[in-house]
This record gives sequence, C-alpha cells and structure tokens, in this order.
Amino acid sequence: MGKVISDIIQDYRYYLIRLGLSDRTVKEYIADIQRFFRYFKTEYLENPEKIVENIKRYIVYLKSERNCSNRGVNRKISSFRSFLKFLWKEKYIDNNYSDNIESLKTPRTLPKAASLEDVKKIISSIDFVFSKVNEKYRKFVSMRNRMIFIFLVFTGLRVSELVNVKTTDIDFSQNTIKVKGKGDKERIVIFNDYVKECLIEYLKVKEEIASSDYVFVSIRKKKIDVRTVQYIFQRVSKTISLRFKITPHVMRHTFATLMLENGSDIVAIKELLGHSNLNTTQIYTKVSVEHLRKNYKIGGIRI
Repeated sequence: MGKVISDIIQDYRYYLIRLGLSDRTVKEYIADIQRFFRYFKTEYLENPEKIVENIKRYIVYLKSERNCSNRGVNRKISSFRSFLKFLWKEKYIDNNYSDNIESLKTPRTLPKAASLEDVKKIISSIDFVFSKVNEKYRKFVSMRNRMIFIFLVFTGLRVSELVNVKTTDIDFSQNTIKVKGKGDKERIVIFNDYVKECLIEYLKVKEEIASSDYVFVSIRKKKIDVRTVQYIFQRVSKTISLRFKITPHVMRHTFATLMLENGSDIVAIKELLGHSNLNTTQIYTKVSVEHLRKNYKIGGIRI
C-alpha cells in the first residue's frame, strides 16, 4: 500500500509555507490538489507515474464538462506543477514531471485602464454611493473609500498589499511606503505630495475611529480585508456608468499606464509594481502605443 494522500498533502502544505507563498496561494494550491484526488477517488499514492496521465485527463474534464476558461485551468495547472515538483524534491517520485504539464493558450489582452477623468468621476461619486452609512461614520467611510482609490491609482499596489499597509510603513519625509508583496518580498513604493496631503487628512479622521496601526480599517476598528475593498469597488461600479467594470486591478493598470505615458522607465515601473519578470510589465508598452496612436493627429495627411 502506498503513501496516504492526506498525509502527503499535509507535507505539501508545509512545503508551500516554507517557500514563503501567501496564505491565499497556499489555500488555493491545496484545494486544487484535494479536488483532483477526490475526483479520481484516490486515497493512496501507489502509482506515481500515473499522476501526470490523470492530471491531463482532469484538465480535459475541467474544459469539457466544467467549462472552465483557459486562464482558470492554467491557474490550476500551476498547482499541479508545484505539487509534482514537491513530490520529486521530497523523493515521493523519482522524476520531475512538472514540465510535462503544458499550459493552455490564452489570448494576451491589453489590461483595461481608467483615464484621469474616469478616476475623478469615481472619486467624486463616493459620497453618493455610501450616503446611507450611519451618520456617525459617514465622514470616515467616505474619506477612507476615497483614499483607497487615490492610493491604488498613485502607488499601483495590489489590493492584498493595500490592506496590509501600516502607518509605520510610511515615510512622510521621503514620500515612500515599505510594501510586502508576493512571496513576502519587500519593496519601496513612492507617492506624490497630493497623496501625502490626502493621507495626512484621512489619518486624522481615522484616529478618531480607531488607533490601529493599519492605514485602512473598518468601522469595527479592525484592519479592512480584501473582500471589503472588492465590495466597495462593486458598489461604485454599479453606480458609475463607465465603459468597463471598475476593479482594484484596473486602478493598478491605471497607475502603470499613467507612469508609462508620462515618460517613466519600464524597469522602474516593474520595480514599483513588484513584478518579478519584466515581461509581465511590458504589456503596458502596448497600452502606451494605443494611447500614442489615438493622439496621432496627422494620420490623414498626404504629400
């Protein structure tokens, strides 16, 4: 009888934690592997070489019967590759089969970005969208939500990074923030004087509600979570009529696009966004080209 799958998955969890992956990533990877073994009703690891064959069958099942998108399947494939690499490193199997699982092709779409006019429209609508909040907290909630949008547009933070920013991470003399990103990698993010002014004003109001070290808190005086930020964006998106859905990631794209269109170096943008690979950042050069093309006003001239 082979190794018990539940025990192996527990070892895999510790392996992922040792790699320094975020809690969210660990949970997603573990859930993917558990669902995979449940689908094949596998309790023991008796034939390791058959795992790759079953993974490929499972991918077909996800596509044909579950109607998962290629992008969604590829996220699960990342889990499978990681698991296969773990099995090899921990000597559960003799070979590293992680490269035998190929990703599905996905269209490389340009990230959506809001214009400055869009952002102004969003921020000016905050009071209306959240006008039914208890009067005691209305000013705080309005300022906090407005600050969230401003923060994301001018820093390019991920929403998971935003909710974890503490006042001790901010250096107002240098206009910088120390951010812990993916894989617990630290980086420095810069903000301008406009953000500084808004932030100082917001923090004064926040201190009347909660003395928490976290910049963004709920009316219950606890650190705001990612789901709450997403809810804020959903409410605003339903109220404001724009050509696309407003999400925290759109604000991140907006930051990158504004930086590039105003002459920022692509490598600097990579560092500010916390991308580990320059290829991830270079998609924004396509956005910039589109911006230039739209503003090329002599296309119809002939001589």
